[in-house]
Amino acid sequence: MPARTPDYPDIIVIQHESIFDPRVYGLPVEPITDAFLSPKNGLHGSLNVDIFGGGSWQSEFSLLTGLSSASFGSNAYFLFERGAGRFHSSLPQSLMALGYKATFVSSCRRDFLNYDAFYGSIGFGERVFADDFPPPFDVNRFEATNSDALFLEAALRVHAKSIAGDAAPRFLYALTNFNHGPHTRRLAAPGQFEGQRAFAAASLADAQYAEYYARLAETAATWNRLRSGLSASGRPTLIVHYGDHQPVMTRRIEAKLKLPVDARRQFRTFYAMETLNCRTGRLVSGRGADLDIAFLGTVALQQAGLPLDEIFATRASLLEHCGEAYFASPSERKRRFHRTLVELGAIDVTATGRF
Repeated sequence: MPARTPDYPDIIVIQHESIFDPRVYGLPVEPITDAFLSPKNGLHGSLNVDIFGGGSWQSEFSLLTGLSSASFGSNAYFLFERGAGRFHSSLPQSLMALGYKATFVSSCRRDFLNYDAFYGSIGFGERVFADDFPPPFDVNRFEATNSDALFLEAALRVHAKSIAGDAAPRFLYALTNFNHGPHTRRLAAPGQFEGQRAFAAASLADAQYAEYYARLAETAATWNRLRSGLSASGRPTLIVHYGDHQPVMTRRIEAKLKLPVDARRQFRTFYAMETLNCRTGRLVSGRGADLDIAFLGTVALQQAGLPLDEIFATRASLLEHCGEAYFASPSERKRRFHRTLVELGAIDVTATGRF
């Protein structure tokens, strides 16, 4: 599928740890939080993920490879350990073929799981971890709260440094950790976001939800500030935000609100896309279709106006066919697509060791 634009924007994708849209549970949000979850001039919607309460790397895997982590059954939890070197079609690899430089930035330390090896194997030439950031970043101070304000500022400094003196478009993938549970301790600085905490408590008398919402409000305020700096750079940029999974705290919400049974509710997070310094009309704005996370990378390429290779174009053709599901879809076309990926060597099932 050919490009829709001659200029390729930078692409920044941010995975927000344990963030979901409170409106999934019928709870209200304030304007700054609404603007973060549903940007006025952006594309936004509900995102279906494979996991609840943990295992963030499964969402990372699905976004970057376009495959459902659930397809690997009991091995899904171990994909980063057993899958390094087995996947040869990915979002960073596709972008690198178009001339992009790909950078991965994690709020975890380099020795976490098998991140360094796995991310290197799927095309991220530059991989930066929390213990790699230079001063004034202090990893020990950061890990006391995993503050998005500290982490996202550091991640965007890496981005700014990488584009200095090099006009090539950039792909930045950043993983936050601020809203990770437990939600029984206060992480916001004393005296900050107390109004937001009170707003949440008035909606639902639950201290853990109030803590979740206060952290979400801090993330929204941080992003609102950092976006201004990105805009000032003048570089065309597509930004994608999404939540990797819901925190276990949402089971308390369902119980307190006595909501009707919905087996998929706890597997819904959010996605939002917005552009900076781009030509009008590049991004379709408004409420978008509910997406499975396996489709999110493909939709990002489409909204950026980039060409799609044979694999991503085929995946795009499955969007309407599979609807908001991917693993759960009974589609025979999807199964044939997966068989073809194996036959092409895009998924290596012959390497030694268990998959």
